[in-house]
Amino acid sequence: MAERLPSLPALRVFEAAGRLLSFTRAAMELNVTQAAVSHQIRSLEDQLGQPLFERTTRRLALTAAGERLLPAASAAFGTLERAIADLRRAKAQLSITTTPFFGARWLAPRLGRFAARHPEIEISVRHTTMMLDLGAERIDLAIRTGRGQWPGLEATLIAPLTMVPVAAPSYIEGLALRKFADMSRAILLHDETREEWAEWLSIAGLDPAWAQQGPVFDDEHVLIAAVISGQGVALVLRNLVEKEIAAGQLVPVFDLTIGEGWGYYLVHQFGMAKLAKVAAFRDFVLREAVAEK
Repeated sequence: MAERLPSLPALRVFEAAGRLLSFTRAAMELNVTQAAVSHQIRSLEDQLGQPLFERTTRRLALTAAGERLLPAASAAFGTLERAIADLRRAKAQLSITTTPFFGARWLAPRLGRFAARHPEIEISVRHTTMMLDLGAERIDLAIRTGRGQWPGLEATLIAPLTMVPVAAPSYIEGLALRKFADMSRAILLHDETREEWAEWLSIAGLDPAWAQQGPVFDDEHVLIAAVISGQGVALVLRNLVEKEIAAGQLVPVFDLTIGEGWGYYLVHQFGMAKLAKVAAFRDFVLREAVAEK
């Protein structure tokens, strides 16, 4: 049978007094009276059956027993303090996943305001173009684009989306893209999937099979860079390239857009909205989306 440990409060007082070599300073650190420190030390010495300090009028020193016990006590309480700090951080940590492009263009500029309102919540953002399993990856929230239908997950619409074909002004002029049929001369640039272009071509009365041609990019930053450099036409979320359009780097090729039913969605597992950290971020994002309109 393991030996019974002495009083933990007494050990805590001993650790502080032994580290500081002062009952007075230990009392100040622990926010107790000096008499309480003396009482706990005497109690611990009685439990151990040997003195831990040598008391003189000029100084306080550890006995051989005290010197042996102090490192172990300091290490034990240090381990406890780190574990408790980790638990508290984990409780307040909010893990989010979104795409690199959305994270950089929309989310990152707003996170400072959230942190100012909720300093008790520590945010961890994971940027990826993959559709992650929120439960398996232990992710609290995801911001996704789609039609709001993900099996086993709750989805709240943040804002509807409109996709528009854009290109560099020089590219449009060089190919003389004036009517839908002129798109047969264009190189179509794709973001991860070819489905959006197939939908746009069908609505325009063109052959959706054209969408099977052209390079595919898995990062929207690289896709936009390719469009600006005049490599082709891309279907993009208009609100995320307003800066480039305003600067004249990109121009909508036609007024025809797609996106009915599409939007940004805040997605999480069922029941997660009851967590204070999730509810706080959800309310913040929805307020930011409304303010942007």
